[in-house]
Amino acid sequence: MENVNIFLIPTSGLGNRMRAISSFIYFKSLLNADLKVIWIPDKGLNIGYQELFQKSSEFELLAPEVKYKFFINRKSLTENNFPVIRWIITIYHKILCRVLGFDCLLMDKDVKKGVDHLKKICAHKKNILVITGNQCLDYQDGFRFFVPAQEVASKVKAARENFRDHMIGIHIRRTDHKKAIENSPVGLFEQKIEAYLKVNPENFGAFLATDDPETAEYLQSKFPDVVVTYQKTFGRDTREGMVDAAVEMFLLAGTKKIYGSYWSSFSGVAKRIYGTEIEILHV
Repeated sequence: MENVNIFLIPTSGLGNRMRAISSFIYFKSLLNADLKVIWIPDKGLNIGYQELFQKSSEFELLAPEVKYKFFINRKSLTENNFPVIRWIITIYHKILCRVLGFDCLLMDKDVKKGVDHLKKICAHKKNILVITGNQCLDYQDGFRFFVPAQEVASKVKAARENFRDHMIGIHIRRTDHKKAIENSPVGLFEQKIEAYLKVNPENFGAFLATDDPETAEYLQSKFPDVVVTYQKTFGRDTREGMVDAAVEMFLLAGTKKIYGSYWSSFSGVAKRIYGTEIEILHV
């Protein structure tokens, strides 16, 4: 019997890519398929897979060849309200798939519909291309296959030396994330830290992961010797920034409990790495 191959191009940021890969680790077992991941660095995450993680036994990592960049995955185009534009893109993708040897193409709109929908589409298909930043289901076991690369692991180990015995994790998402800013104000996290300090002031600490240096400075000045941060490069437009984002994610994952921001995938992915308890703080 000819092998079934799933070629997955994960898109968007680090958390979205990890969730997509994790879910298709599960989906490949349903089809008895081989999973091949094409990790393409772009402006959303401009770094290679092996600079962040070790090779996985669950999938084969393929080189990000130029041919994969011909597919259109921008939502403004693929989900355009004008039927004629969607029709043109659909025809274009069908021709491109045939030229490149794929039997079908799955994108965000298909993946969001879940496993049963995908199984129907993929029936009797041999070479399936998936381009998505979404997950077809929440498969937490898949996250254990993301083992940090040596550079990331060394930085995590060094940073954890500053952790206390009882360390909670706090993720405060800011910058351009309007939903997190509106629904998860900094005051909620302050209240949580103060509540812990009343119970266990000696051995308590809080690891803060945030994309806003002003928030980090404020909380560290208010709770000196309690709030710990990782001295990172802010921003995701440099290699150092990408590596530091992965380091922060593993540090957050290694705390006793995570308090996260509303509508942000980062803390949700950190929770899944080790199964850490999580609570989203919101008004």
